[in-house]
Amino acid sequence: MNQTEYERLAKIFNYVYSAPPNTQEREKRLAEIGEEDSGRLWDFYCGICSGRIKEPEYTGKEHVVSNMSQKIEGYEDFLRALRCSNTNELFKLRRSNPETYAHYVEQLETSFAHKNAKTSRDIKRLMAEKKKRSEIMEIRDTRERHEAILENMALFR
Repeated sequence: MNQTEYERLAKIFNYVYSAPPNTQEREKRLAEIGEEDSGRLWDFYCGICSGRIKEPEYTGKEHVVSNMSQKIEGYEDFLRALRCSNTNELFKLRRSNPETYAHYVEQLETSFAHKNAKTSRDIKRLMAEKKKRSEIMEIRDTRERHEAILENMALFR
């Protein structure tokens, strides 16, 4: 790949990947570049991921968009970074402001605990049922064990 082709593909790369991932905007931009350029862009992207090709510098608008999408300034940005697996920015936040990071993690755990309260009650119920079944199965006398099973038939379905 010569320098002019690299610059051309870098420009296409910046154009396509400046749109947020998994959006219709990115799909539209990929459709605009055509089949042949799309194949070359994929090879270019694989080369960047493998380290064979140097990642292009962002220019103008793309640089602003990429910086805006990566900076964590609030809880919503924190959630977006988690959803997008933006670990680099999460590590930066954890290093630069550990109190805020801990607060966000605690807030996230609280929201999961609230959503999963029913699930935790179900788990406790299932564990109690398992314990009761084990106690019944440990009864040595066969007649007593069968009577206990009959009384607690719902546990053995």
